[in-house]
Amino acid sequence: MEEMPGPRLMNDMLILPTGDILIINGVKRGCAGWNSAASPSLQPYLYKPNKKHGKRFSILKSTKIARMYHSSAILLPDGRVLVAGGNPNNKYALSDVPYPTELRLQAFVPLHMDRKFDKTRPQNVSVYYGGGRGVGYGAEFGVNFWLRRKPVNVKFSVYKPPFTTHSLSMNQRMVVLECKNMTRGKGGWVNALLKAPPSANTAPAGYYMLTVVNGGIPSISQWVRFMHA
Repeated sequence: MEEMPGPRLMNDMLILPTGDILIINGVKRGCAGWNSAASPSLQPYLYKPNKKHGKRFSILKSTKIARMYHSSAILLPDGRVLVAGGNPNNKYALSDVPYPTELRLQAFVPLHMDRKFDKTRPQNVSVYYGGGRGVGYGAEFGVNFWLRRKPVNVKFSVYKPPFTTHSLSMNQRMVVLECKNMTRGKGGWVNALLKAPPSANTAPAGYYMLTVVNGGIPSISQWVRFMHA
């Protein structure tokens, strides 16, 4: 069991394309409901499940905006996390309360999206599945992308964007796809042949964000649809 860096509740948890978990928003004490919590959690936590015990949590840069009851966060295809909401009051209250209704939006940018990693980042990702409306379960499909350097431990993940409310990210899941073949041609272009998830038990039908991760650095995501044949 890993110990979090501090107490936290009413937070949002998102799976990042790297497989790490972002814990953001929330408070340090209290409970959900109108004016029932205090001490907003301003510092996001990053949980890396593959690190050694005692080294999996890290504390990220603090925000100045309290995101308490009724806050939310969702991963965007460009790698940023859209953060919104926060209203512990039983109506819109913009002043004369400890924590006013929050109407501002923020974009949290994970470290792996920093421009200093662009030399490693897969770019110009395209998905090909033969002109149909989507990819059938267990079927093969193509992904094409550009790399400035030689590929390093390339992984292909698909992410089901959740419906996020009240600290629950419903239907959120990530699946790492099997890569049947990958070749790098002239000019840095890479062609990969991937296999779709085996069934709806692994990945329910619908649209997913496909991300190419090279050496721990993710691409901009592209949409792919998995469906019954």
